[in-house]
Amino acid sequence: MSDFSFGAPSKSKSAPILVVGWPGLGGVASSCVRTLSQGLQSESVSALNPDPHFELEDIQIKNGLIFQGNLPKMIFQRVRSAANQELILFIPDTQTMEKPLDLARAVIRTAMSTFGIQSVITFAAISGVLEPEEEPVVRFGTTDFHSGEELAKAGIPPIRSERIVGLNGLILLAAQELGLKGICLVSEIPVWGLHSPNPKATRSLLKTFCSLMSIRLNFDHLNGQILALEEKMAALRDAFSNESGESWDSDNGFHLDQEGKEFESATERNLSKAELDELENFFSRAKFDRSQTPLLKAELDRLGVFKLYEDRFLDLFRDLS
Repeated sequence: MSDFSFGAPSKSKSAPILVVGWPGLGGVASSCVRTLSQGLQSESVSALNPDPHFELEDIQIKNGLIFQGNLPKMIFQRVRSAANQELILFIPDTQTMEKPLDLARAVIRTAMSTFGIQSVITFAAISGVLEPEEEPVVRFGTTDFHSGEELAKAGIPPIRSERIVGLNGLILLAAQELGLKGICLVSEIPVWGLHSPNPKATRSLLKTFCSLMSIRLNFDHLNGQILALEEKMAALRDAFSNESGESWDSDNGFHLDQEGKEFESATERNLSKAELDELENFFSRAKFDRSQTPLLKAELDRLGVFKLYEDRFLDLFRDLS
């Protein structure tokens, strides 16, 4: 649907909308398209050839014999929604690190020539400072002003200043290059659960998407997963808080000491060179090993300087969106 009228019934057949979710942070984007595929009547109708975009990275051995490993699958599925809007789901196994924009362009060109799509919707996740118990807020980024107006009227706030790194963002650029309209629906996920699938963010994104497209989808199967993840993230958060002897003040984002006073800024605290060097070591380790990020977060909280380093801290995860 070229004007993004979001599932409004129409007497004339509308152009299909391409819906894309590449694997990324929290598995959120890919989980969205796979949930749509499983919850709606979908059929596989085409696939993108992975050969130009991926190299073989492994072999398989069966009964001692060596076979060529498999390249990632990149499947197109067709869905007809209740609002008589055709959706084309693109479900890739993985992202590529080599020339990702070329792959994004190939997806768009294939979807245009095969299905006649005129618009694209993607999903993405970014790390944010929110509690595990909080409901994520869904925001949008779009390629054109009019789609942004329509989303704002639907009650979805825009992303004010953020980076979406990876193919969930680049595919919108590829769409824009070819004159297509594009939207990215983005949800925050807590830093405590960056390495786990995040069904709560998936649910928030899909509720927003289904509302826009007039689609009915049952999310009850996610409730147990959401509760288990909340408990896991809350336990991790509480363990670090107890270790540092501090409590979190959700109103201003600073940790408070036992008397309830805000920690001073880094300059006011006059962090020693040893403390600054240790922070740099934490950042260096976390850059190459995301499992180190909770330790970095705890150290920033202990020193009372998380707000000063917040942008740099969040930058560690934005390439996984």
